[in-house]
Amino acid sequence: MDKKINISWDILVKKVRWGLTLEEESAFQEWLAQDKSHEVYFERVRKVWDADEPTSSLKSNLSKVMTQFDDYVEKEKERHHRKIMRNIYRYAACLLVLLTVGGGMWFFYQGDETVNMEAKIARDILPGGNKAVILLADGEKVDVEWLADTSRYKVDGIEVATAEGKIRYVGDEQRTEVKYNTIMIPRGGEYQVELSDGTKVWLNAETQLRVPTTFVGAERRVRLKGEAYFDVTKNDRQPFIVETELGEVKVYGTQFNVKFYPEEKEIKTTLVEGNIGFKSERVAEVRIKPGFQLKLTEGSKKPEVKPVKIYNEIAWKNRQFCFESEKLEDIMTMLERWYNVEIVFEDPTLKDLKFTGTLNRYDKINTMLRFFEEGVDVTFSVEDSLIKVKRK
Repeated sequence: MDKKINISWDILVKKVRWGLTLEEESAFQEWLAQDKSHEVYFERVRKVWDADEPTSSLKSNLSKVMTQFDDYVEKEKERHHRKIMRNIYRYAACLLVLLTVGGGMWFFYQGDETVNMEAKIARDILPGGNKAVILLADGEKVDVEWLADTSRYKVDGIEVATAEGKIRYVGDEQRTEVKYNTIMIPRGGEYQVELSDGTKVWLNAETQLRVPTTFVGAERRVRLKGEAYFDVTKNDRQPFIVETELGEVKVYGTQFNVKFYPEEKEIKTTLVEGNIGFKSERVAEVRIKPGFQLKLTEGSKKPEVKPVKIYNEIAWKNRQFCFESEKLEDIMTMLERWYNVEIVFEDPTLKDLKFTGTLNRYDKINTMLRFFEEGVDVTFSVEDSLIKVKRK
């Protein structure tokens, strides 16, 4: 009987993503030829990688287990400050993808052992973490979650430092051709980006930012859908512009937050320091001072400008949720994006309850929900990723 050949997850990912060295390719081909189930399994890996939708939507036991295990890894990463990531992925490789003939078949068998593993991993609804997909100019997608925790992925002027949770654009002042990338943050994700001019951007959950790989011309323009905090490098000769469907924010060197989720039908721009202006097709440029927020509702010709408590507006960047007399409906929307859950109100009147508080953005969702239940006539039921808001 031939000796069973094992292969690591790293080699399979490299095969579909970048290609292998001659030594790795030889090991891969030997493993692939040993058993038909290996070929079937590798095709599943390829489909997961090439899928436009997240792996959780694929109808396979593999995608279900891997999605839940990703959440487990995020939990352990936060608890141990990333020190155990290598061991966790080594454990994942042994548990899920260190394939022999029997190991390959394990994913197709719906036995009790698999179900128990899924139940153990899915026990808690965990907070979000560093997740991002980069859509390159040629249409290729780079999912940073698939990169090893210590890797520095480099391509066409981009560097991804996964251990730091940062995407950096190196820039090339000699380049005249403009190429655009779109950085996509899913629900339950966040990431930091450093643009080619040194501008730093923090991206919140369910956000897309379209950026040039190098800023060329008389302005620095990016396009935002979602929420982002900008720390813009000063350059009086090349203004920085954040474009949204409801208007654009023009700056020269400043720190500010922009929140525009299309389904909310409004844009909010909060200035931390510096000087910015907002304008749209229907609104002439309006200047905003530090400590003030501009809010424009879809269809309106006149924006509202008012002073705000900055730490409440940018709390997400500082690892917190801060709110003051905030409606429960709006707070639950934030939790939906961050924890990647669906929240429904069984009693619509509960939506208007108002709360004030500061909570740790990285707590489990059960800890969050207990805060809202204290002293108020509201309770929550959790069923998988569905949370129901009820009256006590």
